[in-house]
Amino acid sequence: MADKVCCPGPVSGGNTAAAGGFREAVCVHTSKVYDSCRSKECLRDIRVFLCRDAQELLNSGGVVSVKPRSAELLSVKIDVEKVQFNRGCYTVDIRFFYKIECEVSCMVGRPRIIDGLSVFDKRVVLFGGEGGARIFSSRYLEDEMDVQLCPDSNKPTAVVEAAAA
Repeated sequence: MADKVCCPGPVSGGNTAAAGGFREAVCVHTSKVYDSCRSKECLRDIRVFLCRDAQELLNSGGVVSVKPRSAELLSVKIDVEKVQFNRGCYTVDIRFFYKIECEVSCMVGRPRIIDGLSVFDKRVVLFGGEGGARIFSSRYLEDEMDVQLCPDSNKPTAVVEAAAA
């Protein structure tokens, strides 16, 4: 493994080109990724909120069984807030809204299909950086405080990061 390169320019030492390595180091600016989260959940025993007609059918007394048929993700609400007294950490509250379709079997007649709404909440804590850097860019953004001229060519984007003292 080659040593870490700290500045742009030709890379010296070792047989880097023959080994399929780098011939020259270049600076690349990317949006920063401090932390990420990936999670799988198996939802069991979640509450289904039914409309009035569906609830009356279940309360009628002639129901033999209720089986879930499908679940469709309708929407997701995401809320990000700073964690107090823990610099650089943020809570991410996620609320999932599902449309649940169930098959209701009655003592008499065909099974009926009813719909309901389920809500599932998840909270994670992510580290989002603790630096006090301010970032400025020459990229055109409409309706921003730092008004840039509308782009008229394929100019490169300049990015300046200034660290707070």
